[in-house]
Amino acid sequence: MNRIKSFTLTCLVLALVATCGCGSLTTDYGQSRGQAGRTSLNGFGALRKSYSQAGFRDRDISRLTDRVMDTDVIVWTPQMLLPVGANATNWFNRWLSRGGRTLVYVIPDSGSEVEYWSDASKLAAPPQRLEYRRRAARSTNERMLWRMNRPSMTSNGWFRVESLIRRQPVREVTGPWQDDFDQLSAEDYTPVGIEFDVLAVDPEADNSISFAKAINGTGPTGPGNAQWLPTVEPTSTVTPTQSTPQLSEANGKPLVVQIQSKRWRDSQILVVAGGSLLTNYSFTNPFNRVLADRIIQASQPANVASPLAGFLTSNRFEVPVSVQNPGVPEASGMELLTVWPLSLVTMHGLMLGVVICLMLLPIFGRPRRIRRTNENEFGHHLDAVAALMNKAGGERYARMRISEYFKRMHGEASGPWVLPEDSSKPPEMPPPSNLQTLTPKKLSTRRPGADPAARSDETPGSPPSNPSTPPDEAER
Repeated sequence: MNRIKSFTLTCLVLALVATCGCGSLTTDYGQSRGQAGRTSLNGFGALRKSYSQAGFRDRDISRLTDRVMDTDVIVWTPQMLLPVGANATNWFNRWLSRGGRTLVYVIPDSGSEVEYWSDASKLAAPPQRLEYRRRAARSTNERMLWRMNRPSMTSNGWFRVESLIRRQPVREVTGPWQDDFDQLSAEDYTPVGIEFDVLAVDPEADNSISFAKAINGTGPTGPGNAQWLPTVEPTSTVTPTQSTPQLSEANGKPLVVQIQSKRWRDSQILVVAGGSLLTNYSFTNPFNRVLADRIIQASQPANVASPLAGFLTSNRFEVPVSVQNPGVPEASGMELLTVWPLSLVTMHGLMLGVVICLMLLPIFGRPRRIRRTNENEFGHHLDAVAALMNKAGGERYARMRISEYFKRMHGEASGPWVLPEDSSKPPEMPPPSNLQTLTPKKLSTRRPGADPAARSDETPGSPPSNPSTPPDEAER
């Protein structure tokens, strides 16, 4: 039944990969949820779907807290090759000590992008075959660069990971899980390979690591990134463990290692030698589907009808761990406002603020929406000038100003904008008190409200007609 489910899931993965195309192809590593987890070549959405089809309930884990303690299986897919921190090690020790727990730790590797372009170039149309080969060659070069600059992961007391010089092909397997792979042919092993060697360690040994620089190519963090590995702190409690390879290739390199301890009772840790063994695209290979089924069977807790599986993804930072301190929780910060006797003042102040808001509501009313205008629009300038002219004398005053303009500047005596002589006299009304009139010196001595048509018949350069004006002021 599991084989049939895996075959159906593989068909779905193939359909998703076939619809990706060259432009929208995603290669994000480590995610098992969302769009990236379902459609990315290096996602683990297919593995998560396999757990759901096997009867597991799934959940997302972003931090290790006491609420996660009821999870039966945790699948940890880190995006970078970093050692497990001391806080995470202590939390997992307490979690495994409850019994019946399984931690599936998937070591991050370069992913399945190279295999995808190599397989797609064989099935691509002749016009696109050259482009697929170019992308396959570029992915291969980036994988080689990433492999040459990656460091080894020092253990936290459970296991140690060492990088292989070259990608080790898997053509034959041995170990307790060998019977599940006997029915596979040699072609099913062709694209399978590992890049790490999982080794057992002595928990009493020194677990420190020196600073090393890793340049990632097509690896989990993308091309061209550099990361400084931190120093591993020794754990507070050393747990003696024993490692047993469950599946190894012909040369003895383990693919899946089981780690157990007497303090964990029947709990276990399953270390997978590479993420490319369980990615979405790897499910197109029968070997990887059988491997996923075998890991799910080994993760099945006893006497649990509907076990809970949590999926944890970590980046270059350590997994956040939140542990509740024993004893009565103490308030701190803003929580002190809810503790007696400050809570008495806080509640009264809150009620007083509500009453003040209700009192001011009828006065200020509801907020109005301000109409915003563009200051660069020339029409607003015309409206402002028209408003000022309306305050100065209304429409009649505006018409007289326009008529005076045509008479003095254009020399027109008649026209649609030229007023007759009898109506050119401005209305005798004082200017508004709020109207400010500027009288520049040496330009005009006419006071605001004076007759604007008094000089309508004068020609430029002629002396002023008012005999009371001094000659020197008229010249000015």
